[in-house]
Amino acid sequence: MYEDLVSTAVVFHKRLNPKLWRKGKLKPEIRFRLLKIARNFVEFIGLDRLNMTDITISGSNAAYTYSRASDIDLHLIVKIPEDRKELMRQLFDAKKNQYNFTYDIKVNGIDVELYVQDEEQVHTSAGIYSVLDDRWLKTPQAVQDNLDRSLVSQKYKHFKGKIRVALKSSDLKAVRNVYDDIRKMRQHGLSQSGELGVENITFKILRAKGLIEKLRNHISKLEAGGLSLEMNNENI
Repeated sequence: MYEDLVSTAVVFHKRLNPKLWRKGKLKPEIRFRLLKIARNFVEFIGLDRLNMTDITISGSNAAYTYSRASDIDLHLIVKIPEDRKELMRQLFDAKKNQYNFTYDIKVNGIDVELYVQDEEQVHTSAGIYSVLDDRWLKTPQAVQDNLDRSLVSQKYKHFKGKIRVALKSSDLKAVRNVYDDIRKMRQHGLSQSGELGVENITFKILRAKGLIEKLRNHISKLEAGGLSLEMNNENI
């Protein structure tokens, strides 16, 4: 059962996704579409000066491990002043979540997920491609399937249970903590084992099954409910 789930999150290929790539280069029509989406996201953020240095794609669709559930990770690389890093990261995270929640953007049937990445942030990915400069920053290599499926199964069941409990909760702080635990789990796994580590694959399965989206939507609803309550209290 869980091996089938793994296959929805990661499949080992001998060529890059033909929907996006031709002879090792991003198809021109795909590149221009991604640049247009990035410009729209910049306008959505609404800052007079973003200090953007690059636009990249990474993740499974910039490597040989894409699946039908893989999205296009489109990153806006920005230079953030040292004294404003925490404030700006919070703003970018909020804008990213709002944009991805509001707009359902696809390219050749593939979901596009927008991010803002600090130029100094270490980003772990098998492949990284500059959409702006139309060249590889890190060229991906085909890899062997050495995934520990039993450990993936254990972690998947654990976090699936936590998400199901969170979806029934009206405690915003507790629900956010579950989301943060999943995010930290993934980041730790990426830093230790890379994209094909157990933690990142577990996250991909949770996302492929729609559980991450349900959790994000639940957080958004609780946040909206809290704001409505505060506004009502102000009017009393």
